[in-house]
Amino acid sequence: MNYTDITKLESCPECGANWVDKLIPQEHWENYSPPYFYSRVIGVELLGEDRINHWLCPDCKHQFPRGMG
Repeated sequence: MNYTDITKLESCPECGANWVDKLIPQEHWENYSPPYFYSRVIGVELLGEDRINHWLCPDCKHQFPRGMG
């Protein structure tokens, strides 16, 4: 199984929706890794857990396992 960083994808692998939001201002790039944009993908935490449980597409609501991000 290949590891995919879901937060670096530009579109949903399930529905193709665009996940690229705003460009991160260049003066803040030192705090981020490429690509330098804010992602619309949603990290879902469950009550009582201190971690992302799964990722969610804001358009089709498809859930991606935590291991993808």
